[in-house]
Formats: sequence, C-alpha cells, structure tokens
Amino acid sequence: MFLVGAVVLAVSALTAVLLARVGHTPQPRLLAAWPAEFPLPPAALGAGLLGALAFGDEFRHPALAADRGTVPRRLGLLTAKLLVSSALALVLAVLTVGCDAELLYLVYGREVVAIPADWLSLSAGWLGLVMGCACAGVLAAGVFRSTTAGLAVVVAVPLLVVPLVHEMTEGTPVRTPAPLSSRLRDGLPLRWPFGGEHHLEAALRLIAQPVGGALALSLAALLCAYLFTGLRSRVR
Repeated sequence: MFLVGAVVLAVSALTAVLLARVGHTPQPRLLAAWPAEFPLPPAALGAGLLGALAFGDEFRHPALAADRGTVPRRLGLLTAKLLVSSALALVLAVLTVGCDAELLYLVYGREVVAIPADWLSLSAGWLGLVMGCACAGVLAAGVFRSTTAGLAVVVAVPLLVVPLVHEMTEGTPVRTPAPLSSRLRDGLPLRWPFGGEHHLEAALRLIAQPVGGALALSLAALLCAYLFTGLRSRVR
C-alpha cells in the first residue's frame, strides 16, 4: 500500500513538472498531473489499484475467500472495504495535489500554483474522481475475482464508458430543447431554504461531466453485479 502511494506521488510530481515545462496545460490538470492524452491521472489509477488489491488478495488466497461467512457478513465486509479504500483514496488525492503544488512552486514560482476562483467545485470533482476509482476497483475485483480485472475496469471507464455516456447525454433528438448535460450544468430552477440547492447543483454538475457520469454509471452497474453474484452464490 505504501509502495503504491509512494510511486503514485513520485510519478505525479514528475508528470506535473514536465507538463508545466511543456506548457498549454490548464492549472487543474497541472496540479492533478493529468495529461490530456491520458485517460486517468496517476492518483486515480493508484486509487483503483489499491481498491482492486482489497479484494484481489482474498481470491489469490482461497482460504481467505472461503471464510467470508453469511450474506450480511459479506455485505459488511464490502462496506468496510469501500470505506477504507475511499479513505485511502482521499488521502492519496490530497497528498498528490499538495506535493505537486509544492514542487511546482519550488521549480516555477507562485504564479503556477495560484488558487483558482472555483477551487471548491474543482476540489470536489477531484476527490470524487479518485475516490470513485477506488470504489470501482473494489467492486470490479469482487465481481471478477481478480486484481488485474479490477484495475482493467477502472481504466476502461474513461476509454469505453465515457464515449457511451457522452453519446447518451449529448446525442439527444433534435426536438429536445437542450442536451441533458447542458441542462444539469445550468443548475436548478428552484431555490431551496438554507442554500441547500448549491450542494445539489455541485453534485449534478459533477455527474454531468463525461467522466463523472461514466464513473457513477459504472459504480451502479458493478454494485448490482456484485450483489447479484454474491447473493446467488451464497444461496447455492
């Protein structure tokens, strides 16, 4: 676990410095060390690998997989794995941005790491992406009973699911007033008391993004697949 985290931090820092040297990279992608040519940043891949390892080790050692017990115990074990993987992904995401920002500040100066105006929504999207990849790795490894398959599903989300979600949200009929993603980004027409609509609008805009929508759809499908296969195998 610590080795994966150290490799992710080192690769992210090196990638961020190289991107800043080349130029033409938006600041959010620069701090996340996410080149436009890559499907996911190193932190998201590392989080997906950590999540896949949470289940992959059990199936690598059959004695551990056979001792998972009843269905409620399996669901509790799944919840614990998701919580721990999400917490590790949260720490990894924060450390990645912090290390990248510190190194960029030392190499290129303060102007490269200036705080953007919409830092709150960008931070929520970044944390959601990394934590979502960790949960996807957990669920995929539990469904396919393989660490490699779990990581492969995480990589497949931006490569295969994102184009599908983009086609579903943007490729609407001509008579539709506006695409679904555009309507979600515009916000809610009604105002809630105590400003609660701002949090819901932020969540909707995050899901409206291609990667966010694809990740949410993948998590829902993987969760249903895990519950179906896990409960059915236990009944048998």
